[in-house]
Amino acid sequence: MSPPSGLVECRVIALSGEVVRLGDEWRDRPAVVVWLRHFGCLLCKEQAAAFRGRGQEIEALGAGLVFVGNGQLTWARQFEAEECRGCRVLTDPGLDSYRAIGARRGWRSTLGPAGLVAGIRAFRRGFRQSGVRGVPDQQGGVYVMLPGDRAAYAYVSGSAGDHPPIDAVLDALRAVAGGAAPSADTDDQVAPAAAPQAG
Repeated sequence: MSPPSGLVECRVIALSGEVVRLGDEWRDRPAVVVWLRHFGCLLCKEQAAAFRGRGQEIEALGAGLVFVGNGQLTWARQFEAEECRGCRVLTDPGLDSYRAIGARRGWRSTLGPAGLVAGIRAFRRGFRQSGVRGVPDQQGGVYVMLPGDRAAYAYVSGSAGDHPPIDAVLDALRAVAGGAAPSADTDDQVAPAAAPQAG
């Protein structure tokens, strides 16, 4: 499937401070791109740990793992050092890539019952909030992007802590590695990007 309009050309900031084109992250090989809520979020730390734990599988399938947040560069560097050392971490303070994927934003999707349950889950697993290090009411998403600017998988979080099953993400990568197209009619594998909502 084609990526959302404008996503490939979005400019983000690398930890070096260099402004880079987001589409370059999957120019030469597939990339699992994870949009975080913000760099201090305990739910994002939980998600980063889960993806980092499957990092060797992602690499074995020929893909890179990229985290995109939206806070200050200092916070992005701290997130990489504390939560996903050695991973590719970018920041998009202008939220252009979030808008491109249709990421939700609003307090209803942040503080509603689903977000509360997810927060309790993450807290029980040992993750802690580090304050607000980005846009507090922003939600994220996960895409599997391929060379040639194609998307093999798309998931836009409906609420804080709404993360896609990592096995579904890896299945999309395996389908590409095996030469088959991922199924487009499986709801938990390919979730189309939704239009931005107020809550």
